[in-house]
Amino acid sequence: MDLGLLWRRWLGVGRFGLRSYVGVCGVGLVEGSAAAVVGRAGGGFVAYVCADVDRSFWERHGLAWGEPAQFWGGRWPAGVDYGGRCSLFSASPVYLLDRVVMRLEGPYGGFFKPLCAAPLAGSRWWVYVAGCSDVFELVGLNYPRDVCDAVFILAEGGISTYCKECGFDPNIHSSCKFSLAKAAVYHSPVGPPVAAPGRGALLGAELPVVRRRDGYLRVGSWLAWHRVLGTLDGGRWVLIGDDGLYEAVFTATVERPLEVFGEVGYVRVAGPYRGDVDDVQSPCGAPRLVACVEDTREALAAAGHRCEAEGGVPHVVLGDAVEVELGRELIDWPLSDSCGAVLKRGLYGVLTPLDVGV
Repeated sequence: MDLGLLWRRWLGVGRFGLRSYVGVCGVGLVEGSAAAVVGRAGGGFVAYVCADVDRSFWERHGLAWGEPAQFWGGRWPAGVDYGGRCSLFSASPVYLLDRVVMRLEGPYGGFFKPLCAAPLAGSRWWVYVAGCSDVFELVGLNYPRDVCDAVFILAEGGISTYCKECGFDPNIHSSCKFSLAKAAVYHSPVGPPVAAPGRGALLGAELPVVRRRDGYLRVGSWLAWHRVLGTLDGGRWVLIGDDGLYEAVFTATVERPLEVFGEVGYVRVAGPYRGDVDDVQSPCGAPRLVACVEDTREALAAAGHRCEAEGGVPHVVLGDAVEVELGRELIDWPLSDSCGAVLKRGLYGVLTPLDVGV
């Protein structure tokens, strides 16, 4: 089927007559590299790209060292050496040769809006691993063995398999549409927006917001990390109710919420959220970056992760035997800016649920 006809309402005419669109798609690259779309910027997108290749790779493909390498829909931006490097790039989608692809336009270092990342089975600590998981034993992780093309989640007892060969690939499917609206839209969110409004159970509710010394922020009885899907451009929070999504407004009850422990304010539910789930901006680091705090220590230890970073708050990266030290930005989210902390440390790999390197 011609995707141009299928999605014609959401396709426009871009440069050189190629049709572009407003949405996310996978980034297909030459062998030996990996990439994923991680956010939006202006009218385009931001991709995380790893070209972890050496000189022999380039020579096998008949390329001079550092010469632009062909990929779906375009070429590497000229004049940049990608050998063994991972970085962020601006990207624009185009429709070419009956497929929707991304054109990389150049290195990117500015602000961007992170993509929506949904909880799966109630947990927004998860990782998608393509291939088989035998490698985990080699790096000391206690993950399920002999499981291929699977999504793993961190729950109370450690790591468990959410699904295997389940038809969900976060590189081309929106986790928010897949989890919240039960819609596996190919190259999501191309095409019609998908909404999952609440049916009224939380209307008018006021939930206390509690900042904890050794744990994630709480909203009511919930961890904000799991139950606040994200924020909107106007600053409102989007809550995940048992019956759908709701918009809520945070009101501080102390002068400096990020300097006080205990109850620091409340959110009042304004009504169901009827917008596209992919317009919600989730925290940077979701779903792979996990803080080692009261809520997670036992489960992380059961999974083989170590929480031994000195100073700050230790964090681990699901799917990797990696430990990093950060401040409180993630556990205090959405009161704090999670993206600033992650990008300052150059942890671009945790911006994607795919295991493509940190």
